[in-house]
Amino acid sequence: MKRHKHLQYLIFVLVLALALFLRVRHLGTTRFGRDQAFTLNTAMRWVNGGGMPLAANKSSIGVMNPPMIEYLYAIALRCWPDILSVAILTMLSGMIAIIAAGWATYRVLGRRVAFWAVLIFAVNPWSVHYSQLIWNQTMVPVFSSLTLSCLLLYFVVEQRPILLILSFLWAACMTQVHPGSAAQLLTMGLVFAVFWRRLKVWPLIIGSAVFVLLYVPFLLYEISVGWADVRAALEVTSQSTPLSPAAVLVSLDLLHAQGLSNGIKHVATFDAVATVIFIVALGYVVSSVLRRLLRWQREQKTDQRSESAIILLLWLGIPILFYLRSSHYLQIYYLIGQLPAHFILLSMGLDGLHRQLTDLAPSLRRPAARRGVKIATWGLLYVPLLALLGWQALFDLRVQNRRLHAAQGPAQIRHLRTAIQTSKELMNKHAPCALVALSEGHTVETSQLSILREFVSRDRVLLADGELAVPVPAPCAIYLDTQQTSRAAGWLRRRAAPIRDETIQVLNERWHFFELTGQRGMAGVEETTSAAPVAAWENGAGLINYERGQLEAGATLPLTLTWSIEKQAEEKASDRVYHIGTYLLTPEDQVVAQCDGPGFDSVQWRTGDVFITWFDIVTPEDLRSGQARIAVAMYTWPAVERINLRSGESMATLEHVILD
Repeated sequence: MKRHKHLQYLIFVLVLALALFLRVRHLGTTRFGRDQAFTLNTAMRWVNGGGMPLAANKSSIGVMNPPMIEYLYAIALRCWPDILSVAILTMLSGMIAIIAAGWATYRVLGRRVAFWAVLIFAVNPWSVHYSQLIWNQTMVPVFSSLTLSCLLLYFVVEQRPILLILSFLWAACMTQVHPGSAAQLLTMGLVFAVFWRRLKVWPLIIGSAVFVLLYVPFLLYEISVGWADVRAALEVTSQSTPLSPAAVLVSLDLLHAQGLSNGIKHVATFDAVATVIFIVALGYVVSSVLRRLLRWQREQKTDQRSESAIILLLWLGIPILFYLRSSHYLQIYYLIGQLPAHFILLSMGLDGLHRQLTDLAPSLRRPAARRGVKIATWGLLYVPLLALLGWQALFDLRVQNRRLHAAQGPAQIRHLRTAIQTSKELMNKHAPCALVALSEGHTVETSQLSILREFVSRDRVLLADGELAVPVPAPCAIYLDTQQTSRAAGWLRRRAAPIRDETIQVLNERWHFFELTGQRGMAGVEETTSAAPVAAWENGAGLINYERGQLEAGATLPLTLTWSIEKQAEEKASDRVYHIGTYLLTPEDQVVAQCDGPGFDSVQWRTGDVFITWFDIVTPEDLRSGQARIAVAMYTWPAVERINLRSGESMATLEHVILD
């Protein structure tokens, strides 16, 4: 018996080792985009001595997320200021989710159900993927598992006050890292209502207080913005939408591999197997609960299995009902708070069927027949499940291999780590120079390379979109160009010197570093800045040069504008966002064509710096011949209020032209 028990423990350890292997393998190959850059930047700013964040990034419905994810990331970055530390935190959270779910299942449903639940959780494709990806929503499974585990242990096993208090703690974390999981607060309320006789008042009060306390930073933020996000969220939830089965399908997708990688064989087949097995298991659990409820009406007696099943079914079902009407396209992370109910219910249902079918064996007279029934039952129920889990484990490995050997796609954690390390080394070698990062997204909120600001140097890193602008900071600059075909890339090839020994291979692309000094490239800019400005605005921006292309009807008129930032208005400009408008006007000041844009992000303007912007004014086909005027204006964004020139006008004329 003792040897058998040790063997069971060994099997559990091996399953956890498999889970760890799948989550550690190629951890640095997951994608890293602007969402990851913004959240990590915010956490690192706090680690670097900035203010405590009261909110995180903006959610998919346009409202701000609570700040819990920033606090979690800050813990990891405080221990090791490297973006890989956050990936490790995410990986460990995935492991904790499995262990918590397995322990609770073992306590309420036994070793066999716990084993299968842990094994399913260990290899599940979405669980593995989200245990490696740095993203707000990927931290939901650990807190949903901890919350559900505390509820199961408290209401089914033992009413220990700490379990109820912890359920509120984990629920607060879960709903903060992704507010879409707030549907599970309704589930908790229903569980409390069903098992109200087991509720103890003082832990309920303390747990509620802990929940509110963890929301205090976000409440302070909402007070500061006049509860704008709360009103916006309520407006979204109040929109009338038709019933849709999308929530059911998305919930089932948590068991599937579809959507994680294209081109891997047999995905549809094994996803169908997963659906069939789950529906069979779920059907048995539901029918079993109904039978026990009918018996309870007669005997006033229940058992742990039926009570556990009620909690699990509520945990699975309430989010589906909540999202049956949704004004937004449902993604899988909207329902990820259901985990790990799928895995426990699946293993619970198969175990119940196994018990019921094998109970028929003793009625058979022949021992061989009894053994045959048991073997057939086991094969019928568990062989398809083992085939599914084996394929899903191989699928996880293939997805990770594809990320490692990918020829195209988004940059990965490993690439950004290399960019950070190389940038630090170059900044140390070129102490007076600024680092200009050119990528898609022109602001700290939208640029993938904004991660360089807090992980390299907040004061010496500038961000720009190479299609819109390129800053030319004094006295020199190091450029990291990720857009080889942009206008800024072309400008760099003409003006700057490539640092040939420092390039970063990013899948099938190469990110290049350039150096721009006073001896090469800066000279032309310095000569331009010494001349009188073409136009000067009250906010301190001065247009010091412009170049234009050929003006033709039905064609594009390219404009290159060179700007400088003057000292006296820097403080006023630093807290406002400005956009630039370029116009083609008739002699009567009617707008014939225009092109607007942010150019170089005004939040990053610094005294004495120069930047170049590009605009393309698309002229209409029916443009009449005659005189026209090319003009430039500057205005606040998003309020769209014109900024006056120092001369008092609201628009600067660049040139009067004649169209033949």
